Amino acid sequence: MYAHSALSLLVPLVTIALVFLTRRVVLSLLLGIVLASIMLHYQNPLEVFVYAYKHIASVFYTYQDDGLIINAQSLYVFGFLFILGILTRLMSYSGGISAFVLWARKRVKTQKGSEFFAFIAGIVVFVDDYFNALTVGQMSKSLNDANHSTRERLAYIIDSTSAPICILMPISSWGAYIIMQLNTTFQSDSFVLLFSSIWGNYYAWFALLAVFLTIIWQINLPAMRKNQNVDVVENTSITAHTESSIWLLIIPIFTLLGFVAGLIFYTGYQASGEANLISMLGNTDTGFSLFFGGLGALVLSLFLSLPHIAPPNYIPILKTGIASMLPACLILILAWAIGPIIKDDLSTGVYLANLSKEFLESSALNPHIAIVVVSFAISGFIAFCTGTSWATFAIMIPIASSLAQANGVDLVLVLSAVLSGAVYGDHASPISDTTILSATGAGCSVQSHFITQLPYVSVVALIAIVSFGVAGWLDSRIWGYVIGLTLMFGIFYVFRKYYGDMALKSDITNTHQ
Repeated sequence: MYAHSALSLLVPLVTIALVFLTRRVVLSLLLGIVLASIMLHYQNPLEVFVYAYKHIASVFYTYQDDGLIINAQSLYVFGFLFILGILTRLMSYSGGISAFVLWARKRVKTQKGSEFFAFIAGIVVFVDDYFNALTVGQMSKSLNDANHSTRERLAYIIDSTSAPICILMPISSWGAYIIMQLNTTFQSDSFVLLFSSIWGNYYAWFALLAVFLTIIWQINLPAMRKNQNVDVVENTSITAHTESSIWLLIIPIFTLLGFVAGLIFYTGYQASGEANLISMLGNTDTGFSLFFGGLGALVLSLFLSLPHIAPPNYIPILKTGIASMLPACLILILAWAIGPIIKDDLSTGVYLANLSKEFLESSALNPHIAIVVVSFAISGFIAFCTGTSWATFAIMIPIASSLAQANGVDLVLVLSAVLSGAVYGDHASPISDTTILSATGAGCSVQSHFITQLPYVSVVALIAIVSFGVAGWLDSRIWGYVIGLTLMFGIFYVFRKYYGDMALKSDITNTHQ
């Protein structure tokens, strides 16, 4: 109905504007769903409510010809979130977290050190973005708290080392999905195309560099300074009744990593029947792997905690662990419900893609610049509005590649622009599941994470657009990096002067004078 109308943009833009204005993500998403229902069924008021209910309920189940179909993937993810909440409380009340903090304080004594720990952990855990976002937070949260780093800074670090690192690693769930999309468009050489695109993926590389510079220069832009540890609630009413050990944190965390990673590859092998990494990752059951890997880690953690927690305390631990994850689950339900509405029913991505195609075909601009830059910008906007980079890949890869081939533009560079733009949009969007899960992993509110990271990632996106323009104009990825890196270091050095440790030192000096 709206595939050829600018009205297809109304729901995502209103929803995102409401997040800014109200800072209430649940309310904004719910109103977005209601607005879409009215737009699609305004002639039948009763159908408005039925439509909204069906889409929210579709997160859990759908009706088909052969009956009720349970959405197991969603239930597995919610189950994993609850397990993670309980596991975190267990590690806290058994004394594992406090023992780890005491151990780590002797070795990591600064805010920079604790943030670099999260940064490195995020790079190492590259197999899957959900897995990355949720587990790195559990590994890093207590150490960051001990060294007075805010939860919003941790969420930014986690988010910037989940999707960006996954897109740079062909051996990941993202790599496997993109290869499948490329197979439908090009039929062959998909892995080579994806591997070649890595070196021109300016946004992903610059996003990682931005985190590094933000940590090393302790840059806190105004939004990050204003929003610190928003809605962070830690229940500490239950305490361990015996002295604890660091192993009560280390063993559950590494068991979680090992079980989930093992199941990811196992389910991929079972589904594909091939002992091939790309095939396995392309057919893995991530939800199943997260849930049962988490369940295994939880059972082991319960067993290890028995000497350290009084039996009556297990029920409160269970309740507080589940309760801590309910807000994130509610936001995730509404985000997953509104995603298909925007993508399929309103056809927002199709409208934007067709608009860009018409513009490029009729434009007098240099196609080597225009196609690359517009591919990045439109991919970013589609992912930002829909909250999903994977759907953006499916929409934009065929369109951008056909435009590139028709105009003799570097196909690999255009593919890099599409992947970069989609990752930026996903990274920046308040309705993206990785944004929600990064905030959940770090233990801060979704809205404060979205508001605080948006200036950082948007600056990086603007620099990436310039780099793509230069690379397309000069037909040289190296010159794209030369200009981009010069801008990155120049702009972030200015940030350091006004918003970083240099500015703080200046404030201290002026105060003493």
